[in-house]
Amino acid sequence: MSSKDADNTTEYASLAEELVAKSTAGAKQKSEVNLLAKAVAILSRRECSEKELRQRLQRYTDDMGAINAVVSRLQRENWQSDERFVESFVQSREQRWGNQKIFHALSQHDLDSEQLSELKEELKDSEYQRAREVWIRRFGDKYGVSLYDTETSGDDEFLSETEQQSFEEQAKEKAKQLRFLASRGFSADVVYKVVNSRGAPEED
Repeated sequence: MSSKDADNTTEYASLAEELVAKSTAGAKQKSEVNLLAKAVAILSRRECSEKELRQRLQRYTDDMGAINAVVSRLQRENWQSDERFVESFVQSREQRWGNQKIFHALSQHDLDSEQLSELKEELKDSEYQRAREVWIRRFGDKYGVSLYDTETSGDDEFLSETEQQSFEEQAKEKAKQLRFLASRGFSADVVYKVVNSRGAPEED
């Protein structure tokens, strides 16, 4: 092989390497653009925590560098916000769930502990009223109780309301209501207060 041929071979090899590098960079850039589009589509449907968004993007790629780049950009441009996610999550569930269930679900998202502590105090103040509303929607008609009632029925009246019912049947009904509210994640003391008062407003 002549020196000229050798030079040409070297030149072709360098050019090939350059083209491969450009192709790889272009493919990576295209991949990130596609990943960004998927992330925006996800966030357009509903708020997601950073952890959840990362998990969903891993369905499309195992390139953590690309995922990090996309998530960082979305946070800078305020597409993704854990604070906004928490607000949306709570608003969509607080009328159905108690504090225990809400915070158990939020604990799966690796959120800021200070933000959750503040939220816990806020929800603690409203838990009785929320449990009361859940109880009334489920059992209020049975006892002629509505959200506008202002008097307390009390536990004794709960057990003696229907003379045809045996004490055992009444106890079973009460246990059913206790289980119902507990399954929604309301704290034990709130559950007992709501059921024993038959959904009466909380006393000041």
